[in-house]
Amino acid sequence: MEMLLKIWVLRIISFVSIVPLFLHAHTSSKDYLKIHNDARAEVGVEPLKWDSELERYAHKFVKQHVADCRKALTDESFSGKYGQNIAYSSASTTGIGGVNLWVSQKKNYNYNSNSCFDGSMTCFTYVEIVWETITSVACDEINCHDYGGTLVTCLYYPIRDFSKRPFIIH
Repeated sequence: MEMLLKIWVLRIISFVSIVPLFLHAHTSSKDYLKIHNDARAEVGVEPLKWDSELERYAHKFVKQHVADCRKALTDESFSGKYGQNIAYSSASTTGIGGVNLWVSQKKNYNYNSNSCFDGSMTCFTYVEIVWETITSVACDEINCHDYGGTLVTCLYYPIRDFSKRPFIIH
């Protein structure tokens, strides 16, 4: 009887120890909206709304790249249709980690020249978040099968109007 009890305890411990491997703390739409809208509030831009159609496309995008997340970084499926930010981390993270990365690029943006300080593209994902004419967003994330880690994408609508500045400094 004691041996049977030990076997059951071992099974329970084994099950409990592997359960976290199958659970993914998926970022909620409220959390995605909060971080986007906090960044927009800093520059005086109206908050974004969550769009369920964009959410379906974001989900489809991450799902099609689950086997090779790195390929997502060069995928231009939504080029011309929606704005898109993509982040891949080889470490397991959440969608908020990806959005925080994009928001942190604020320091690289030069409002006066409407470009990145170093002349590269190191601020474009931040600009996508705060562009004044964008009204809707949806994001999704997935744990990658290839090299591990996490793939995050956010889609934005409508596409940026490049004839305007991303926001007006108040």
